[in-house]
Amino acid sequence: MKRRMHDHLHNLEKEICSFRTSEGEHPRAESYIRDATVVFMAGGESSRFQTLNGNTQVHKASYILPTGDTMIERAISLFAELGFKRFVALVYHNADSIIKRLGDGSSWGVSIAYSHDPEKPVGKGGAVRHALEQNIIPPDKPFIVYNPDDQIVEDAHAILNRSISRHLFHTDAGGLATVIVVKGTPYTFTGMAVKDDKVIDISMYPFIPVPAHIGLTFFSHEVVPYFLRLFSYEQRTDFENVLFPILQKEGTLYACDIPPSAWIPVNDQKGLKKLIAALQKQAS
Repeated sequence: MKRRMHDHLHNLEKEICSFRTSEGEHPRAESYIRDATVVFMAGGESSRFQTLNGNTQVHKASYILPTGDTMIERAISLFAELGFKRFVALVYHNADSIIKRLGDGSSWGVSIAYSHDPEKPVGKGGAVRHALEQNIIPPDKPFIVYNPDDQIVEDAHAILNRSISRHLFHTDAGGLATVIVVKGTPYTFTGMAVKDDKVIDISMYPFIPVPAHIGLTFFSHEVVPYFLRLFSYEQRTDFENVLFPILQKEGTLYACDIPPSAWIPVNDQKGLKKLIAALQKQAS
């Protein structure tokens, strides 16, 4: 009786969550790193974070951590250490706090360009479209879109290297995008199995084996026409709920998994404390 919920969740995992064994490094991985642009989503209002920030003029991505750097700087360092040279920040709310913090990227030996949302926030889809139309994101090259508040805190270099190769193998098979996911996430409440009003099983914070996007997506340049066609500047739309379902139906959306413990989404005080604890553990 006590294992009923666990068994059902295990069966769910077998039904919906299956990943291939890694095929090793792709032969085009090095050239991909030379060609690709890393794009940071850094234009959101971050309203849930402002009470922690104490300064409504500073964007969440520019919040200074106890390590002395910021979430977006940690992300730049991660990609730069692998050899990426071209970066773009999509900005709007509190854009100056990001631009002043990062500059032109010379501190990391890279170039950083900025794309401001046109007149009003247009969502992730519109922001990427605008940067493509302005050639701030080169439309003939692959690009990676990353939310810097989705922090990778374990084996980050190995995770990115594996993700690059998996994406390239997916493009060989006709894929246009690879979403990086964890195989599941803990349920943040007390989980219960109920039958005919009677609670028959209880589990504190059960692990729900539904793959979850971690805010990191690898795009082929062949996806550019989709952004130009699907997104406008008249409404605020995100590519996850517009583009992803279309690619899924066409069979061109792939996924690559990383360990759940390697990902910390920093959306509130709980997430921030978890990130700080992980960074302090690494430093000790």
